[in-house]
Amino acid sequence: MKLLTLLMINCMLGVSAFAQCKNETVRKGLMFGFSTGIANSNLNFPNKNQNNTNLALNWKVGYILKPKLALSLNGSVSIYEYNLSDRKRLRDFGGIFASAQYFITDKFWALGGIGIGTDAPVFYDIKPENTVETEYYSGIGFVSSMGYEIYRKKNFALDLQARINYSSVNLPIGKTNGFTTALLVGINFY
Repeated sequence: MKLLTLLMINCMLGVSAFAQCKNETVRKGLMFGFSTGIANSNLNFPNKNQNNTNLALNWKVGYILKPKLALSLNGSVSIYEYNLSDRKRLRDFGGIFASAQYFITDKFWALGGIGIGTDAPVFYDIKPENTVETEYYSGIGFVSSMGYEIYRKKNFALDLQARINYSSVNLPIGKTNGFTTALLVGINFY
C-alpha cells in the first residue's frame, strides 16, 4: 500500500510539473520579419479603374514592449501594372506604416497601422532614361493584417498572413485611391 501511495504521489507530481512546463516562445526586445505572397490591387485612377494580381512583399522592424504587444515600422508592397503612360510598367502601390501588433493568442496576432501610402517604381522594371518612371508619389495610408504562426522554434516563427491596405496617393493625373489585399507567408525573428 505504501508503494502504491508513493507511486501515485510521484505520478501526480510528474503530471503537475509537466503541465506547468509550457513550450512558449519568449517574445522580447527587437523583432523583424519578412513575408512574400500574392496581392490583388484595386486602384481608382481619376480616369480609369484598374484591378491587378501580382507579387506582394511585406517587412517589419520593431520592438516588443510586452510579450503580447509590439510596435513596428511596417513596409507593404503590392505590385501592379501601370498602363496609363507610353509603356506598360510595374509599380508598387503600398506604403510605410507605424504599426502596433498584438498577439491575441500564443500563435494568432493582429496588426494595424497608419502612415505614408506610396506609389513607387519597382526597381527591376525602371528605364532610368525616362525620368517619369523614377518618380515617387505619396499620400496617406492604412494597413491591417492578421497572422497565424504555423511553426515556431525558439525565437523564430513561420506564419501565414492576410493583409489589407488602403492608400490615397497624389499622382500627376490626380488623386488615386487604392485598396489591396494580400495572402503572404512570413518569417519572423523575436
